[in-house]
Amino acid sequence: MNMGGDNWQAAEWPICLAEPPVLVQMSAGLHGGQSTDRFQLPTLWSLHFYRYRATLELAGQVFPIRPGFVGLTPPNQPVLYRYEGPSPHLYAHFRLLPGTSTGTIPLMQDLGARFPALYTQFEEVALAPHLPRWRRQARLWEILCQLTERPTPRTNTAGHPAVAATIERIEQRLGEPLSIAQLAREAGVSYSYLGRLFQQQVGTSAIGYLRNRRIERAEHLLKESTLPIKSVAIAVGIPDLHLFNKTIRSALGASPRALRTTPSPSR
Repeated sequence: MNMGGDNWQAAEWPICLAEPPVLVQMSAGLHGGQSTDRFQLPTLWSLHFYRYRATLELAGQVFPIRPGFVGLTPPNQPVLYRYEGPSPHLYAHFRLLPGTSTGTIPLMQDLGARFPALYTQFEEVALAPHLPRWRRQARLWEILCQLTERPTPRTNTAGHPAVAATIERIEQRLGEPLSIAQLAREAGVSYSYLGRLFQQQVGTSAIGYLRNRRIERAEHLLKESTLPIKSVAIAVGIPDLHLFNKTIRSALGASPRALRTTPSPSR
């Protein structure tokens, strides 16, 4: 990595984008339940679209985080986040196939006026887990290419708009206390009607969908990151460690600590 002296804007990574990235996880996240988080992703790259104020410490240098910034961290890089409060963002964790560098990409960049368009491009696939993985990977690939260079309207999810709206809110606010009754009110339908819509379109209840997404996110963070277990619990909206342990053990057949020590299958 070129750190560019004291100029954080000059810090950049060599990157190979000759082949599409292998997407592992893409969604919305919420940190800031604790004032700091120290962790790393041993095998994965991490892309963040930031909507909060904080700092990131990496390799002895401090990088500012502001709404409208985008950050990229390669695998096995220890990072320290210092938050100023609730910290919502969109993110992707992915692998890159080995190859010769095709260019460089900034560690942290202020997109300015370009942020809304790129954010929307990312958001429309990040908050749509029903889309085929290849479509989400293709969008991630294109955005990474745009970030190395120096630029699309949203579409509605098929089916009842209340389901699409509820899924999007769940993805955006997975780390918050969520009530299906409140989500139904925000979607403009009754609790029971939202439940029937989810059964018809998703094959599970709304509360079942929320639970499954929390478990999927927790499993990913436990296996693929070094984020402390308490921070994982907060990030998925189950801050009570006893309840978190019970939920994970019931759903996945192992405790969070045991999952952390289980090698991830190669993808």
